[in-house]
Amino acid sequence: MDNISVTKEFTWDMAHMLAHHEGMCQNLHGHTYKMQVEIVRFTGNLIKGSDPSKGMVLDFKDLKDIVNERIVKELDHAFMYWVNSPDKTEHEIARILIESGKKVVKVDYRPTAEEMALNFLRILRDEFKKFDVDVKSVKVWETPTSYAKAW
Repeated sequence: MDNISVTKEFTWDMAHMLAHHEGMCQNLHGHTYKMQVEIVRFTGNLIKGSDPSKGMVLDFKDLKDIVNERIVKELDHAFMYWVNSPDKTEHEIARILIESGKKVVKVDYRPTAEEMALNFLRILRDEFKKFDVDVKSVKVWETPTSYAKAW
């Protein structure tokens, strides 16, 4: 049986820091992140019947709307803050930003591309089950040449 998947790319700008990193990334810094989300249907390859999305894995608009609502909208132009960070500076930066009404996203993992890819995969898998679709993979780029992939 032949298989088919569809993939959509997303971008956002976000700041973070990596506590106790041995390089420059221990400092507050930002990236223009890129993410690719690849999806497949659970049953068969394409939507069948008289559905307006007949012949599709899922309408690209639906894919875009779900990912933007569940992931991108929250992260764009935010500071991703690791709530269990051993770095007191990270907590102080988050406190100042929150008190100033700035956008802060609290996470319970060290904000690496790898951890983000795993977290986004889990969030999106739950969300797309409603559409009889599985998330095959999530890739998160921190730079144009470096990405983490979860599947």
